[in-house]
Amino acid sequence: MRSMIFGGFALLSVLLGACASATPSPIPGTPTAAPPARIDPASSWIEVDLARQVVLLHEAGRVLAELPASTGVTSDPQYATPPGLYRVQSMERGPIESVPDVFVSDVIMFDLGKGNGFHSRPMDAQGNILDATLGQPSTAGCVRVGDSSRLFDFARMGMWVWIH
Repeated sequence: MRSMIFGGFALLSVLLGACASATPSPIPGTPTAAPPARIDPASSWIEVDLARQVVLLHEAGRVLAELPASTGVTSDPQYATPPGLYRVQSMERGPIESVPDVFVSDVIMFDLGKGNGFHSRPMDAQGNILDATLGQPSTAGCVRVGDSSRLFDFARMGMWVWIH
């Protein structure tokens, strides 16, 4: 299944030239940890907190939103959501068929080499959610986001993505 997902995202990356939601509410705050020095805290950037299974949207030194998410189900480097500092490399609203008869939307790729990115919960061709899991690891490395549309609208090409 991982290879099918990777293959779908690899195809997406070629096409792009390179792969029941909770209502988020703005929350005051700071990053859950100090961001890497290369990220200007006053800029806009995306944080993935693996321990808490959330995606935080940062802008101008504050957290705009905290979105429930699910990341890689294992620590195996082949299937994990790898910690590190990335940049948004491609974006496709979709829906995109990631494996036969399974679609995702709001795809934001940050690691084209491993086929990892953000996307919606998986759905069928009619848009019915097939797996609503959020808040616990459940993917093959990508970051599933409950309000993927909010993340997609926030993201920009080249934006920093920090996963820890």
